[in-house]
Amino acid sequence: MSLPASEPIPMPEEELPPARRRRLNRMVLPEDGDEQSARLDELGKRAIPGAEFYLSALLAGLVAGLGFWLDSPALVILAALLVPFMGPLMGLAVATVAGSVRFLLRSLGSLMIAAVIFLLTGTLAGWGARLFPPVSLIQAGYQTRFTWPDAALLTVGVVVTLALMNRSPSQRPLVSSVAVAYTVFLPLSAAGFGLTSGVLPGWEMGLVVFLAHLIWGVLCGTLTLVFLGFRPLRFLSYALTGGYALLCLAGGLVYFLSSEGAVRPPPSLPAALPPVLETPTAFTGEQSEQGLTPLAEVPSQTPSPTVTLTPTATHTLVPTRTPTVTLTPAPTPVYARINARGGNGAFIRAEPRYDALIVVSMLNGNVVEVLEDVTVNEGVTWVKVRTADGKEGWIVRELLATATPAPGW
Repeated sequence: MSLPASEPIPMPEEELPPARRRRLNRMVLPEDGDEQSARLDELGKRAIPGAEFYLSALLAGLVAGLGFWLDSPALVILAALLVPFMGPLMGLAVATVAGSVRFLLRSLGSLMIAAVIFLLTGTLAGWGARLFPPVSLIQAGYQTRFTWPDAALLTVGVVVTLALMNRSPSQRPLVSSVAVAYTVFLPLSAAGFGLTSGVLPGWEMGLVVFLAHLIWGVLCGTLTLVFLGFRPLRFLSYALTGGYALLCLAGGLVYFLSSEGAVRPPPSLPAALPPVLETPTAFTGEQSEQGLTPLAEVPSQTPSPTVTLTPTATHTLVPTRTPTVTLTPAPTPVYARINARGGNGAFIRAEPRYDALIVVSMLNGNVVEVLEDVTVNEGVTWVKVRTADGKEGWIVRELLATATPAPGW
């Protein structure tokens, strides 16, 4: 006598009806026979990119590189608008909740192909910038650093996109997807631009920002799906979610420690430069009248006393006059370190304005000599500085930290 089975025995795939086999082949995620699996499968299908995704990524990457070259915010925003629907990132969140390794790798592969396209188009624009150097690099420099407003924009974009996808089975929210594309792909394009142009210090931070935004976006997408009622189906779902959270926590700790720590100068320079005093030099009266060079210069930490030539006694009734020359000590040179908070360095420009030509770019910690020239342009205070190799230019005063005392600093 046969006992009733406690659960239905699945049929081999080759014994299934043809319609059932075709349905299984069209499914993105494995079938578990419940409503949640069917809803996740629908979300996964809409997250699969087509050929237009990669073509649009190529066009958007070229526009982004041109925007960094010309330092045009309009072109940078246009590049984000040209990026197609960010389905691969949403697919990573769906695959995490479903615990599907196959769909996870498929979505990650699609996203990495688009990322390489943006990186290569950025390097192409960087080569062009070598022939015609850009006037300024405000847009590219902004994309290569992590900011909390960008993280908030990414969070809102991912949450709204998945919420709209869950609400309407046939909808691909393009507006909210623009926020995701702006924060994920543009840092890669800026990194490629800085790699080949040679004028963007700290370009490698663009790669770090891309990875940070990618992991944070997938974590936000996973938590959004859980909030919408999709429970994790497998142990792998919990493991992946915990891994995303640990990576985000570790990255946040590194960011806070690096940003709150003191900026140190390079090993070849002292932590603080001692005051340097130029020693006045004595002149004879005859040499002073003829405009000759000083007799000797003796370095000292304190000003030397002024030498006064005593009149020599003669047999005449009127003594010979010997003039006395009194020298005023030169002002103490002021040195300062490059200290651009929220960035890796700063530009020294030929004129005291943001659109002036770039003389040189210097990383944080490098020491420059602060000259006497100070001017205010459009509410921004600019000071003239001289680098160690003798180059002079203008820099925003807030980007400097003095290493020697200076009045008003």
